[in-house]
Amino acid sequence: MQEVAEYVSPVERALAGRLVEQPMRSQRLPVALLSRELDALGVRTPDGGSVTLALSDTDGSLRATGTLDQLRRLARLGCPDHPAADCECAVLYRPGPVDRYTPSAAQDRFVRTRDRTCRWPTCGRGVGWADADHVIPHAHGGASDCANPCCLCRSHHRLTTFARGWRFHLSPDGVLTVTTPSAITRTTRPPGMRPPPPTPDPPPDDVQPDDDQPPS
Repeated sequence: MQEVAEYVSPVERALAGRLVEQPMRSQRLPVALLSRELDALGVRTPDGGSVTLALSDTDGSLRATGTLDQLRRLARLGCPDHPAADCECAVLYRPGPVDRYTPSAAQDRFVRTRDRTCRWPTCGRGVGWADADHVIPHAHGGASDCANPCCLCRSHHRLTTFARGWRFHLSPDGVLTVTTPSAITRTTRPPGMRPPPPTPDPPPDDVQPDDDQPPS
């Protein structure tokens, strides 16, 4: 059994404004205060199971994952109060790429926590039955990075591997776009990630006055 902690703490709310100011490429979050608060709440790993801590951005996109033990180890290395955004204390971060086909344990945890189900449009089979599939095949230069794999059940994993004419695109924050051979496009977002705000309607064209006089 795996639990995903989604408690939105005062610490996370206090960090939200700071995270907006940080570039998305950093994917780094301070952990000391959050670890102390989780301990105070009595959050523990259940016997025979695991707890994955998932930290998301203000739009719901996943920024970092970690276990409770990892969080506590990092917190012991850092400063106690995290007084400034640029201090050098330990952080929880998005796992980096690895130079091999098989994702690292940290990458696998991140991708499965982000996706939670098979990402094929209308499928939704549980992540426990899914593979972490490279959207850009590893043999064709696809990286083993959190921005490339997504979770697909075995049936849809086979389809992406052997079917001709399908196209797939995964954005850095995990939005998957599937295009069929007949050019029909479907998009799925990670659970909990909010859609972008609607595009405002363009202003109406300036109406030129009609100089022609009506017939008498």
